[in-house]
Amino acid sequence: MAGVPVGYPDTPAGAVQAAVNYELARSSASYFTGPAARHKIIDAMAASGARLQMISNEDAAMKPLLVSLGINGSNANTLVARAAALGTKSDSYSDQVATVEVWMAGVIGTTSKSAPLPVSASWATYTLTLQWETGDWKLVSVTSADGPTPLDTGSGSPSSVDDFRSANSSFDAPPYVG
Repeated sequence: MAGVPVGYPDTPAGAVQAAVNYELARSSASYFTGPAARHKIIDAMAASGARLQMISNEDAAMKPLLVSLGINGSNANTLVARAAALGTKSDSYSDQVATVEVWMAGVIGTTSKSAPLPVSASWATYTLTLQWETGDWKLVSVTSADGPTPLDTGSGSPSSVDDFRSANSSFDAPPYVG
């Protein structure tokens, strides 16, 4: 649904799969830059009682974020936003409610040489609360915390804007996990 897998089993593993896929969907470039795409993604993954508030909160959060990245309507295609799940932890589970932590690594920034923030790495742990609704795990809320963040070993220089532009256009984002 809207490119987001749905239809997870009512099991601890199903809740973890839903949490990872929902967080990956929330990390896509279209989620950041396209209100219509973001709303479709939220419609696919949000619990009915959380949907409108989630849309309002996410729309409000995207405006200052996009400004800080130097993204506007004419250069939205320069945004690089990719993420990978590094680990999961089931904090609680019942057949009606689950709380799952997802440790993520990401890159976000623009391929514009005049961007206020070049493509940069981020590390965060997201805590997703899910509820069982109409035969699927649906997202109720998301919170985040920084890290854990590894040491930068200085093994190489950051890549150029042109390298990121090329990689972003030639590599597809990985498919959601199943």
